Amino acid sequence: MTVQALPDNPDYVFCPEELPGDGMYRVVIAVDGLDKVIPTTLIALTLDNALNLCDGMNRRLGHDRDSWIAFAARVRKATGPH
Repeated sequence: MTVQALPDNPDYVFCPEELPGDGMYRVVIAVDGLDKVIPTTLIALTLDNALNLCDGMNRRLGHDRDSWIAFAARVRKATGPH
């Protein structure tokens, strides 16, 4: 296992990740340039709740829903499946 350091001023967004088998969603942090997402302890019972939670946190970072979804998709495409 390799250790990867965060860049000095990372670009990141919060996004939902479906948990296997139980239909709940964990909020993760997608960071540009990292090869994995960073899990958090934030859990939502529905996708709609997870999206709304991420909207609120990403709004403070200057992202609307379309912006953070595009950012997360780009980062995940570059890093592969999680």
